[in-house]
Amino acid sequence: MIIFGTRGVTYSKGKGEFHCPQCGSHSPYDHKRVRRFFTLYFIPLIPLDQLGEYVECQRCRNTWNLEVLSYDPEAGAAEFQAEYHHAVKQVMIGLMLADGHMDDEEVGRITDIYERLTGSGISAAQVRSEAEQTDPDPERVIARMKEMAPRLNDHGKEMVIRAAFLVAAADGEFQEEEMRFIGSIGEAMEMTPAHVNGVLQSMQEA
Repeated sequence: MIIFGTRGVTYSKGKGEFHCPQCGSHSPYDHKRVRRFFTLYFIPLIPLDQLGEYVECQRCRNTWNLEVLSYDPEAGAAEFQAEYHHAVKQVMIGLMLADGHMDDEEVGRITDIYERLTGSGISAAQVRSEAEQTDPDPERVIARMKEMAPRLNDHGKEMVIRAAFLVAAADGEFQEEEMRFIGSIGEAMEMTPAHVNGVLQSMQEA
């Protein structure tokens, strides 16, 4: 009786080092490839089609697509920082424009809060320029936060909520309408109500 068939065989294509997203640091990897073989008596003899390939981190054992080998953590950090700074500006300007105008005092608040949260400076002229290009409709602000959500980590989302709180509370009052608006921003960024309330509570206590 002749027993034959096919099965996938995984073998190493090469090794090296990469920035593992799970480990958060450089780790050794094994580049693995899976190929279908014709088998005779369960012994793989003839290579057939390639089924796939992937990278396995030798430290955490997680597997990744090959694109991970070209990931630049410094470029990724710079991109995140730019997105985070933009989100902070957008939500602060959106809140300030909610009443239809922005005066010099409000512009000053934005520049102060922005520098405090991001460590980067922004001029009054830059704030006014961005305000002129910003749709004051609160729904547009919420829509922009929803667009940015996939590119922000939890820390970035929390800082956006902190920025919104500081702007809303800058006049000494924190109105119910402003609370609902900040809640909507958190929801747009896929934060739970408990998460948003926790950030707001810590800000109020501070």
